[in-house]
Amino acid sequence: MITLNYFQAFLIGSCIGSFINVVIYRLPNNFSIIKPRSFCPKCKTKLTWRENIPLISWLIQRGRCIHCGTTISLKYPLIELTTAILFVLFVNSSPSLYSSSSNLFFNISFSWLFLSLLICISLIDLDSFWIPQGLINFGFLSGFLGLIFIGVFNNKFIDFYLLAKGLSSSVISFCIFETLRYLAKFIFKKDAIGKGDSKLVSMIGLWLGPIGTLFAVGISYVFAAIYCLIGLSMNRVKFRQVIPFAPFLSLGGLLMWYLGNEYIFTNILRI
Repeated sequence: MITLNYFQAFLIGSCIGSFINVVIYRLPNNFSIIKPRSFCPKCKTKLTWRENIPLISWLIQRGRCIHCGTTISLKYPLIELTTAILFVLFVNSSPSLYSSSSNLFFNISFSWLFLSLLICISLIDLDSFWIPQGLINFGFLSGFLGLIFIGVFNNKFIDFYLLAKGLSSSVISFCIFETLRYLAKFIFKKDAIGKGDSKLVSMIGLWLGPIGTLFAVGISYVFAAIYCLIGLSMNRVKFRQVIPFAPFLSLGGLLMWYLGNEYIFTNILRI
């Protein structure tokens, strides 16, 4: 039964990964993510369901559009495969703010939602140095509803303490990051931190709570520093080059969501 559940998670994740490909292509180009149905970016031919099967269609078509022969980027099946694998892994996530919920379906659904949202934001920021406000708004709305549903599922009423904890974490995170952004701009005489990053941290704060957000931001800076050091040593990153920070914030946020605050306290801080 466990194997079947993991296989189902893989299938669902690959389908969501296919939708993520649509989102990261259409939002920066100001297209609707709902209609029209998927099409080839080169010849604009609408794709049939046979050409839209996650992972399989790309393999059958040997990475080419069957209508115009244009090469289909390897990133599309890679995003589908990565999302599918992460969906399997996040079946066993341990989000601290949601730990009071005993509803397995609820926990897994919101884990996958948080994961998908941060994957979309990260990939768009990597491509265009832009965090869509629509995704941030959706993250706030879904995070707020999630905190409400926890109390409803467990106690038949809204847990206002948990709700206040998430909202206060969101507001405080935004204020701190905005302060850092203005301070960095004053020091470096240019924007060193994007306002979108402040909004993303605020959104993550609503999902993770104060402790989880603190650790997530700290972890994100560690990963960013490692990336910059390796990039500079390999001449892949130039000194004072602007890099997208949303992927690092997302990585820190997802790591804290997966492990939970308790894991950090009991296994890392004791070392």
